[in-house]
Amino acid sequence: MIRTILFVMIMVLSVGTVASAQDDGTMYGLVSVDRAEVRIGPDFAYDSIGELPLNSSVAVLGRAGDFYSRWNGLQWVQIQFGDRIAWIYARLLRTSEPFNSIPPRGRLLPRDRNGRVPEEFDLSSDVCSQWGGSFGQSGNVVTQDTALTVTYPGLTGANVYSVIVISPTGFRAAFDSETTTATITLDRLPAEPGTYTWRVAPYWTNDDSRYSWQQVCLLQTGGTFEKPAAQPA
Repeated sequence: MIRTILFVMIMVLSVGTVASAQDDGTMYGLVSVDRAEVRIGPDFAYDSIGELPLNSSVAVLGRAGDFYSRWNGLQWVQIQFGDRIAWIYARLLRTSEPFNSIPPRGRLLPRDRNGRVPEEFDLSSDVCSQWGGSFGQSGNVVTQDTALTVTYPGLTGANVYSVIVISPTGFRAAFDSETTTATITLDRLPAEPGTYTWRVAPYWTNDDSRYSWQQVCLLQTGGTFEKPAAQPA
């Protein structure tokens, strides 16, 4: 009886996963179907670049999307595919960690009202791998400047950017721009002094409402600045 209970417990714990991650922290996945398609990016809109046979083992690098109650085409796993990084639909893979525990490394492509990826995006490679370049900032709040100007790389297809400024205690304020330059105004930040971090992400939208914006890539950290304590009047 005891052996039967232990066997059932082991089976329940193993459903949907493979052996736990290696001692070096590497996560692995086991392909659960034959001829599983591997794609350039985390979306069925990207071209297939190869296939993996049943029971192939792959190194898992990250994920895109979240799992709630069922697989719905929006969950993807980033893998090492030969000498390149690629993506596979998560339902085709049993991973050594639960899907939502895999670190996010990408995002799904935006869609227009017809469910299509906007034509402005270049799908010849993973869109977010195209977003790279230098970040900069000018202004000095320590010397009484009331605003900072920040710059960041542009992304083909994105038509709006959001700079998120994070205070030492986690307060967040968004500064949006349709260009690769944004202005951070200090009067919208809390009075607390300390090191503030600004991060930026590209978005796509065809609607004026901010709630309809679709984030294209994960936030990247652009820089930090020191905010002094408010001087007494």
